[in-house]
Amino acid sequence: MQFQLVAPAAQVSPWVCAGTHIAFDSPGVEPIRCQFPALIEGGLVLVLEGRFFAATGTANLLPLPPGFVSSARAQPLVLYRTPRLRCIGLRLHPAGTIGLLQASPTSLPHQFADAADVFGPDWSRLQAQVHAANSVAQQLALLMAFAAQRLRDERHRQRVRRAWQLQHAALRLASPQEAVGLATRQFERVFSGTFGLRPKLFQRVGRVESLLRDALASGRTDAGLALQHGFYDQSH
Repeated sequence: MQFQLVAPAAQVSPWVCAGTHIAFDSPGVEPIRCQFPALIEGGLVLVLEGRFFAATGTANLLPLPPGFVSSARAQPLVLYRTPRLRCIGLRLHPAGTIGLLQASPTSLPHQFADAADVFGPDWSRLQAQVHAANSVAQQLALLMAFAAQRLRDERHRQRVRRAWQLQHAALRLASPQEAVGLATRQFERVFSGTFGLRPKLFQRVGRVESLLRDALASGRTDAGLALQHGFYDQSH
């Protein structure tokens, strides 16, 4: 497996956590199970070689489109992949997912949407440009430029600003009254309708996600790291 994490371009850093490049070259021909944790982040994925599949509850697997958008989820996600697979993508802040979709992620069936349906002909043009690029760096730059153009759309900037304010309140960086001028009950209702998760669940998932991200970056798995993220005893 090859994994590359790239800092976002300055023009998209308020909405994009990172650019990613992942490549697998596993033996065999059967689809391989992949498990992903619950996340408050969303994602934009462009598969360059191979394919992802979703489980359907039967023996059959549903092929995912070569480009798709995902949103926050409160449960771990299981996908399958072809043994040989290469993809690039963007990890999106929750408000960034809303900006990219230009809609609430509650509109996504099963937390996924075909990028071709979301972005139309612009996505087809981007795919052609990415496949013609000479390096992973160029491919990720094209993907970030595409996101930047979408996120700069003034018609939707107010929606994104509002989402940022809700997100800050949910993560306790500001009170609901200070952030968005809402009482607690009103805030919970508006937040759930915007992100598809209740604020407290969003906060818990975000805390675990932050812990996992730091563990991956630092290689640490000790109690001190857990303590830094608010996990004080074994009951957590």
